[in-house]
Amino acid sequence: MSNRLTYHLELLNETSARLEKAAKAESGVIDADILQQFRDVIDQLTEHRDSAYEAGQDLLSKIATHQPQLMPVIDRALLWFFGGECMHFLSDDEINRFQHLDEMAAEAEAEGKEYDYRSAGRSLH
Repeated sequence: MSNRLTYHLELLNETSARLEKAAKAESGVIDADILQQFRDVIDQLTEHRDSAYEAGQDLLSKIATHQPQLMPVIDRALLWFFGGECMHFLSDDEINRFQHLDEMAAEAEAEGKEYDYRSAGRSLH
């Protein structure tokens, strides 16, 4: 599994955990279906299924449009990772920064170096 995929799976797991914690604390605020969809996307990515990317886009787009109160829990890097419709929810500045990070990752890979996505992601904030 690539560093990039591992990093984004970690972000998905962290986001899912935050949502599950919030669901327990505030009954009815977070639909159980959303939590299940997060688990499904994580499983699909772990199993390297192509459907994971479309499922992730659908899930995050659905949250952004139908439950925007949950967006602060979603790491912005996940919107970039899934792309497609999710790109509409990123600012131009965020897109530029994510493009720059991807270029840095590609340079590191070309040089045979390991790229630390977590550290790079922190530099965005």
